[in-house]
Amino acid sequence: MNRTALLTALLSCAAAPLRADAIALELSRSPFCLLGETIRVSVARGMALVEGRYEFKYVPRFDGGPRSDRVAFEFPVFAPAGAESLTALIETLQPKLRVGAAEFTPSGADPWSEATGGSLPFVPESVRVAILVFEVPRVLLRERCTLDLTYYQPTHRLADKEVVAYLPLLPDFEALKNELLFSRLDFTVEFEAVDRIRLHRLSANESVVRDTPEKVTVHPVHREIIALTIEAAAPAAEGPRARP
Repeated sequence: MNRTALLTALLSCAAAPLRADAIALELSRSPFCLLGETIRVSVARGMALVEGRYEFKYVPRFDGGPRSDRVAFEFPVFAPAGAESLTALIETLQPKLRVGAAEFTPSGADPWSEATGGSLPFVPESVRVAILVFEVPRVLLRERCTLDLTYYQPTHRLADKEVVAYLPLLPDFEALKNELLFSRLDFTVEFEAVDRIRLHRLSANESVVRDTPEKVTVHPVHREIIALTIEAAAPAAEGPRARP
């Protein structure tokens, strides 16, 4: 499905009574380390479409123990509090992970632990955090590889405002500095208004590249949520009428 068709589907789904908040990629159970990510969030009223491209590199020292023929990739997501099953999460978010021509849906879902992951701001009680797990055959992965993710992200209400957000989970740059070269410029999250709406940044982010009502671009920081409010755009002013 091309991007135009996805956006058409996004707008048609905007009225659906679904809630979710944010998604990002973390590889706590994978020997593949994240080198960079480019995230594009196309925002409409009630719904957003997230398109992510992730670049990875194989790190042999993380590949200890029995060698499995599949590698797990994990995505924390904010989902409706009532979406407790994997089936419900898939129906809500419709996530697809692509490696080349191969496409995958999640094989499992685990709960987010505040004890290990910490508490998260901009998250109302009406949503829960779950970890979607994708298992990719090792034979499809190279020393350096690219994964593409798309999913729908319903917006949610927070203090009477409509909010869309993204949660970045980045690698431990310090622990990997002797093996991998990192640049903050290789990690970018961009929100773009595709309907008649205005975006306003709610979160105080460390590295903001662009901040306008039409587009917000940020170089993310680990676990620093990027949250935006959504408001209806003012109607366009009418031009002067021609004299008869």
